[in-house]
Amino acid sequence: MFYRIFALDVRRSLLGRWKRFSVALLFFVLVTFACKISFSNAYLQSPQLSPFAALTLGDFLLYAFGGCDGVRSASLFGFDRPFAIPFQWLLLILLAIYINFDLTEESSAGVNVQLLLRAGDKKQYWLSKILCITISTSLYFVLGVIVTLGCGFALGGVSSLEIDKLILNVMNLSSMVPREATSPAFIPTLLMVWFAILTITLLQQLISLFIKPIGSFLVMAVFLFLSAYFMKPFFFGNYAMMIRNALLCEGGVDAAEGILILSLVSLASIAGGCVVYDRKDILSKGES
Repeated sequence: MFYRIFALDVRRSLLGRWKRFSVALLFFVLVTFACKISFSNAYLQSPQLSPFAALTLGDFLLYAFGGCDGVRSASLFGFDRPFAIPFQWLLLILLAIYINFDLTEESSAGVNVQLLLRAGDKKQYWLSKILCITISTSLYFVLGVIVTLGCGFALGGVSSLEIDKLILNVMNLSSMVPREATSPAFIPTLLMVWFAILTITLLQQLISLFIKPIGSFLVMAVFLFLSAYFMKPFFFGNYAMMIRNALLCEGGVDAAEGILILSLVSLASIAGGCVVYDRKDILSKGES
C-alpha cells in the first residue's frame, strides 16, 4: 500500500514538476556564467596576478554554494559596513523549497479516499511525502553540482578543488580566511549544505500543515534572511553556506554542532508531521 501512495507522490513531486526543476537548473547555469564574468573583471583589475591565474572547479562551486560573509552580515544594525542582501544564496535555498513547497496540500486535496481507507494509517501519506521531498531535494542539489561543474569546465575551469583567494574578493568574502588544506574539507562542507537545505525543506513542510504553503514559504524566507545576518546555531541556515563552515574557513560555525542541530530539526519535522498529519481530516478534501 505504501508503494502505491509513494508512486502517486513521485508522479506529482518529480515528474509533475519538471518545469520547476528546469528553472532551478537555469539558475545554476546563470550563476556559473556570473562567476566567470566576475572573476575575469576582477582579474583585469589585478595586474599583479600571474598570467596563468584561472578559476578552478572548486571556485565555481564555492561561488554557487558559498553563501555570504559572516563578519559583514553580523553588522546588520551597524553602520561600519554597507547593508547587502545575499540574493543569490537566498534564491539557491528558496528554489529548493519551491520545488515541493505545496506538495502536502496538493496531495491531500487530491487523495484517493479508497486508497486511504485501505491503508488505514494516514502516517503513510506523510512519510511518502517526506521520502519524495528527500529525493527531489537531493536531486536538485546533485543536478546543481553537476551543472555547475559542467559549465565551469566548459568555461575553462581547472580540475581542482583548491580555492583561489581572488574568488573571495569577487564574492566580498575578504574577511573569511580559508584553511590551508581546503581540498579534503571541500566535499564534507558541500555535503553539509545539502543536509541543511534538506532540513529547511522538511521544516517548511511541517509548517505548511498549520498554515497555507505560501505562508510557510514566506516564513522560511524570513528565517533564511535572518540566518544570513546572525551566525547563531539556531539560525541553522548558516550551515547551508560553505564559506561559514569551520572545516573550510577559520572562525566558521562548528560542523559537528551543525550535524547535531540539523539531525534534531529533521527528525522533529518528520515526527511532528506524523502526529499532526494523522489528526488532519483529509478524507473530506479527497471527497471534494
